Parts: sequence; structure tokens; C-alpha cells
Amino acid sequence: MKTASAVGLVALVTLAGGCAGPGVLRDLPDPLFAAPRQWPVPPPPAVPQPFPPSREPSPRPMGAVTIVVDAGHGGKDPGALGVGPLPEKTININVAMKLARLLEQRGAHVVTTRDSDRFITLDGRAALAERTRADLFVSIHADAARRASATGATVYIARNAHRESVQAAESILAALERAGIECRGIRRAGFRVLVGHSRPAVLVECGYLTNRAEAQRLSTPSYQAHITEAVAEGIADHFSR
Repeated sequence: MKTASAVGLVALVTLAGGCAGPGVLRDLPDPLFAAPRQWPVPPPPAVPQPFPPSREPSPRPMGAVTIVVDAGHGGKDPGALGVGPLPEKTININVAMKLARLLEQRGAHVVTTRDSDRFITLDGRAALAERTRADLFVSIHADAARRASATGATVYIARNAHRESVQAAESILAALERAGIECRGIRRAGFRVLVGHSRPAVLVECGYLTNRAEAQRLSTPSYQAHITEAVAEGIADHFSR
């Protein structure tokens, strides 16, 4: 496992909420107010599919792929504080390092953005995806909401995500659901770690730290391992398609 150096990276104000900035709540669509749009959504018969069909790439063994695993926040940026015993940055690094080990065990070449409690700019994280020509960039986060009852994991892709990002998100979401983890679907966003480079990318919000029960679960090694195993399985499924 290789870890990118943060030397020379330019400081940048981080995003709000689960991947936006320290302690700030994001006011994203919430099913408690209105059902969020999930991906894929079957279009009406007369409406074309949002992504045109394309020839499926040949399956690649995990040993032939490079995956960048990004633990969100770190150092001076704690991420969401929530109501649990651990800040987001700690949960993120715990899950990310477990994920890196599982992917390496499956034969992937894994590069991590950080392996300790240190601050790295969003542009620095995005640059690493480009520099390594990552076959997939996976950013790990925990969410926050103004409504304390909001729960569930969410998989994000860029607003104009290309097909491979969509497919990776679909595989990860399916694996989370098979593992019995509550999910809120796939959403699109303009997060810098998704749009600041040209490589396939997903961002996984593992749950809400503003929900007391979910924050407690996310702070336990057993649940962190459970959600990590599901994400790793989803990534492996994606590359075996």
C-alpha cells in the first residue's frame, strides 16, 4: 500500500457536511422531506435512457487495477462532529485503511491519500487520482444532516459522471444493500474529489453522525468492518463485470 505525500499541496477550504468542512451540516435532499431521486430511475417509455448503451469493457482482474482510497478530512479538519464518540475524520481513516487492506488482499494496487491524522487539500486528493491514473477513486466519509432522524449510507457520483463511475456506484450500492445496510441510493454532486480529475470516482457516505444510533454504530470496529467488507465486495463486483 502506498500513501501519497501531502508536501507541496495548496491549502483549500474543504466542502461542507460529510465532505464539505469541519462541523458544518449539509442541507441536501432528505427523504424525510421528499423522496430523493435514486439511481437508476426507470424512465418513462418515451424518454431515452440518461446514459446511452455502450459496449461493456472486458472484466479485469483486481491485480490489473489501481484504486485510490481516500479517507476524507483529517488533521485540522475534523469533518462532521455529530453526536457520537468519534469525529468523522477518525471514522473515515478507520474505514479507509480497512478497505485498502481488503482490496490489496484481492490483488488490487492500492494507493491511499492519507494513512494518519493529517490534513490534505481536496485538490491534492484529486491530483493523486490523476497522477496514478486510478481505475477508481473511492472517497470515504460520514454524513450529517439538520434532521437528526436521517439515517443510511449514500453513494455519490459527479453530476456529469461517465459510465464507469455510474457502474461502480451501482455495484457498491447493491453490495451495501445485500449486507443489510440501510441505503439512500445514488446521488449526484459537485464534490471536488469527484469533479477535480478525469478518473472514475465515487464517494461513499457511510451513515449519519447526527443520528445518535447510527453514530454509535459507526464508532464501533465491528460495524466499520461490516460496511468496509460490503464496499470492497461492491468494488470487486464492479471490476468483474
